[in-house]
Amino acid sequence: MIKMRRMLTLAMIILLSLTASACSDSGKGIAEPKGGNSKTVTLVGYLIGTAPKGLPEVLAALNQKLEQDIHARLELRYIQWGDMAARYPLVLSSGENVDFVFAANWAYYSQEATKGSFREITEDMVKKYMPKHYRATNPKAWKEAEVGGKVYMIPTSTPDIKVPVTLIRADLRKKYGIPDIHKVSELEPFLAAVKKNEPGMIPIQVDKQYDFIKTHSNLQWELGPAIVDIVMTTNGFSGVFTDWDDPSGKLLTMFDEPLRSNYIQVAKIVKSWYDKGYINQDAFANKIRSKDSFEQGKSAVAYGNSNDIQSTIAKAEQQGWEVDIIPNLSPKRTYIMDPYINNGAAIATDSKHMELTMQMLDLIMEDPEYNQLVYYGIQGKNYVIENGEVAFPVGMSAEQNDYAPDASGFWFTNKNQLLPNSGWNDKYTKHKDEIKQMLIPFAYSAFNFNALSVQGELDRINEAAIQYLNPMLSGMVRDVDEAFAQAEKEINKAGFNKVLAEAKRQTQEYLQLQKE
Repeated sequence: MIKMRRMLTLAMIILLSLTASACSDSGKGIAEPKGGNSKTVTLVGYLIGTAPKGLPEVLAALNQKLEQDIHARLELRYIQWGDMAARYPLVLSSGENVDFVFAANWAYYSQEATKGSFREITEDMVKKYMPKHYRATNPKAWKEAEVGGKVYMIPTSTPDIKVPVTLIRADLRKKYGIPDIHKVSELEPFLAAVKKNEPGMIPIQVDKQYDFIKTHSNLQWELGPAIVDIVMTTNGFSGVFTDWDDPSGKLLTMFDEPLRSNYIQVAKIVKSWYDKGYINQDAFANKIRSKDSFEQGKSAVAYGNSNDIQSTIAKAEQQGWEVDIIPNLSPKRTYIMDPYINNGAAIATDSKHMELTMQMLDLIMEDPEYNQLVYYGIQGKNYVIENGEVAFPVGMSAEQNDYAPDASGFWFTNKNQLLPNSGWNDKYTKHKDEIKQMLIPFAYSAFNFNALSVQGELDRINEAAIQYLNPMLSGMVRDVDEAFAQAEKEINKAGFNKVLAEAKRQTQEYLQLQKE
């Protein structure tokens, strides 16, 4: 009997060992979901933009891999550009079942982190649940992500190398005898020619979110000083800025010189273009980005960046249109380097599957097969690889491709793994080659404003800016000087001086720490 019990015990030990071995070999070396659960769990994630038409097929392929590797599936939802200001905070505060959201310094990261919308991310957690990403990511990235000394997002391991750009229809420019255009301030003759001769077009078609004040900001940067909102980055408004060409990090406000005159001067240019019909009248309601209108032949100008214009240029060329690329730079012809936190993901506070979500993100961000799948789509359908380059399958065109590169919102993947595109034309290739010469370090690349003590004031300032300032920036006012004075009055009433004082305190502390 004793001998039999020993044999049974030995058999159990062997069985358990084999089971443990099988578990350790599954999921590409990734730990099993918490509790050793082998039941498939559905994770919910939010990205920014519009779901590509080909997303269902890509998501099906992605989920097949996720189920096999970590017993998870992804349900993906999108926050459209035109709804971002209202919907992004709502998604995180509504009690909706959300596991992760796209996060970035330009997408309310520090504000939402301060409000407690995201789970804290520790180094030990990243080591355990995201080992690939931990190895691939520079420690500087985690430092940039700190808000109040803690990290609340998973930054990309590969910051984008890009600048903002304006695209114009070069074929129309040549058709109407207009010389080369190198700056946005040189656009007016082109806009006038399009307005006069192309009845089916509005020269500039902006949407209510992404493009709404782009005409003003592109001109403002160019005429200088080129500014960044130090508190709200590119979404929202605080009125506290810094000139990215100034390494000292001195703070500026739009109510003091030299920025005051610059803001008003540029607003008058934009108003002139709006009054002449060069800019669409329905911008407050329009949800269609300028580059989408451009692709549809409804406008002659598009706003974007070095990465997201790839498919726009390809679609234009396939319709027989030529495109010029105008980088939107400072008076010194510079732009700021993207920080690591320009793209990333954050775990929602209410997520019930934090560890599994991190395991999934580790694969999507750093595993080459996952990376190429979410970025390019289905190999053989959306793309093929030929001679080390990404190309279209035989018979496929950019217009037919239902899952364009960089269009799906997975901008936080490891871009060092991505290949050049065989469809890049000479102008785009030249632009890509020149970008590194334009980029400069930014004094506040790792600065995240802690808004806790002034959140009420910031909310009121932003509301005042939407009501009184934005119409001026988009040209929709009767008198620019009057509109500026009214905006100044309302923004000051909302508590601007308190926000400015807090910004001065925090930036001085930050700059001092950078010296130490």
